[in-house]
Amino acid sequence: MKNFKILVSALVLGLVLSGCTLLYPNWGKPTDSPKPSDSKTSTPTDSPTDSTSPDPTDTNKGVATIEIMDSYVDNANGVLSVIARVTNFSEDGGTCTLTFKSGTKSQSVTVNSESNAANTQCRAMEIPLSKLPVGAGSITVTYDSAKNHGSSDSTPVTIQ
Repeated sequence: MKNFKILVSALVLGLVLSGCTLLYPNWGKPTDSPKPSDSKTSTPTDSPTDSTSPDPTDTNKGVATIEIMDSYVDNANGVLSVIARVTNFSEDGGTCTLTFKSGTKSQSVTVNSESNAANTQCRAMEIPLSKLPVGAGSITVTYDSAKNHGSSDSTPVTIQ
């Protein structure tokens, strides 16, 4: 009798949990943003301030959340090296762009990305130190694919 109660409890729990996927088949996936209306009157809305919001020209793309996992100035090899990933989905076919800025100077490098078990990994990004000005600067990583777009927060770096 005890095993029967356990079996019935497990079946009921399974049915309850599977019912959630019937009600929410895209649980955890980004939703489409509302389409702009053709109406002449509009209601003001708060504008997003999150740096990971999609590019205005890419309004149909999902938001990519970028994490800079490691960044360092490798003086021995003469490069600024950055490792980053997209944390909120896993897909192939995107690119990651590392951008270094210091005053009016800017340098970028673009690499491919690849899906990982739980995220999207950018290939290692390097900019030769010979192309960068000495002193304080900042780096950002931008991800772009057919479906998603986003940028990391700015991270300070010092080139010596």
